[in-house]
Amino acid sequence: MHRVLLTGGPALPREACARVIEDSVLLTVQAQIPALTDALARLPAMKPDILLVDALALAASPQSTTLRSLRRAAGHTAVAVIGDPSAEEAGSLLRLGVTGILDPHMEAAPFVMALDLIGRGGVVISSRSDVTRICAAPNTPELDRLSTRERQILALVATQPDNGTLAQLLGISPLTVKSHVNRILRKLGASSRAHLVTIAYESGLVSPGLPRY
Repeated sequence: MHRVLLTGGPALPREACARVIEDSVLLTVQAQIPALTDALARLPAMKPDILLVDALALAASPQSTTLRSLRRAAGHTAVAVIGDPSAEEAGSLLRLGVTGILDPHMEAAPFVMALDLIGRGGVVISSRSDVTRICAAPNTPELDRLSTRERQILALVATQPDNGTLAQLLGISPLTVKSHVNRILRKLGASSRAHLVTIAYESGLVSPGLPRY
């Protein structure tokens, strides 16, 4: 059972999320801490499995301080943001190590499933304004050869039309993306980009039926 620490945003939506979490068998609420700065300060002692942050708290906090703190938090705790950030904002969050961007309009069951995947080390991006929708479950032996970053790249390869689009989302150069893709090809013994797409879906890294762009 994953312990979730909720922080930021209005009290009523946060309480609604907490009730959905407590009603599930996969998750439990460790605590609710209204202020993001307080939650980040207490994170090392509390050691939650998932830090669930309302995106409104990111806008209200001093950006540089918040980003540095989030980067540190993502090093030892799965961090998910609930909100509808722009594609540029979503890319910034991914670069910080955030592994969940959740649409606040999600139904309860997908919300619980998304947090469970995030708690197990997966990547979930579900945002109406973002260019990507991914549910990534990394617990597959075939993917054990890849780093967390390489799994993220592989999931994006399966949903993005080209390296240029992928590079724009992650804020890195197309050449860096190409290097990542070539390394993944070698590690997985894949023959082509199309082969990587097949591996991403067959391994469960990307859920079938999600839109590709």
